[in-house]
Amino acid sequence: MRRLESGMSVDNELFSDVVRYEHETISRSTVLNSNVGSPIFWDCNLYSLVFNTCDLTNARFFAGSMIDHCTFIRSDLRSVGIAKDEAVFTNCEFSSCDMRGMTLENAAFIDCTFHKCRFNDRILQVANIVNCTFTGKLVDITFEGNGKQKLIANFENCILDGVRFVSCDLTQCIPPKSKNHLYVEGLSARVKHALTKVDDDPNLSDDDRKVLVRSLRKLEHMEEYIFNTAQMKKHHGDIFVERFFSILECNNA
Repeated sequence: MRRLESGMSVDNELFSDVVRYEHETISRSTVLNSNVGSPIFWDCNLYSLVFNTCDLTNARFFAGSMIDHCTFIRSDLRSVGIAKDEAVFTNCEFSSCDMRGMTLENAAFIDCTFHKCRFNDRILQVANIVNCTFTGKLVDITFEGNGKQKLIANFENCILDGVRFVSCDLTQCIPPKSKNHLYVEGLSARVKHALTKVDDDPNLSDDDRKVLVRSLRKLEHMEEYIFNTAQMKKHHGDIFVERFFSILECNNA
């Protein structure tokens, strides 16, 4: 059975089930169509590795492992385990990978690209996402900061479906270019003003007022936000969305 080594190029190989790699540097290898087993990387450096159509679901990263210039294509990463703050991915490319169960929130990603990957329903720390590019659809992802941290990310060719931004600064983001997305600045002041208008609007029913106030309150500590107007219309209806952006004084919604 195979063990992951530097300089190897294998296709449809069988790897040993559980292998512990400690303080190793593994570089310039290509693995195709293979189940890599259950490797445990302990303080390892992985450099310029390519995994194409591989099963990596049981890989584990510990003790400050570094993954640099690696490429993951159409690979299964669903159960990849990462100890908190013990793995850093730099200049890595993830393309059409299934990452739904991967403990992404425990790793740092710097100068990485995520192309049409699946990692639904996750909370990603803004401090751990640095200069990354996302394409395809992001579903139910929360980017969470601890105050005014800048999220440095490119969403230009991305659809944000149920994506939330919490306690972070979006001025260094490139928003989606899709017409269904709206980037709003000066949001905190807009929300403060909007809340006074909601209270004074005699045309609002009690239920509509409650929903509007609840939606606005969630945004009162954000200076910028990226809205998916199509998604909002799907959930709340055209009239609500029109009223929501009108009260925020966003005329191009």
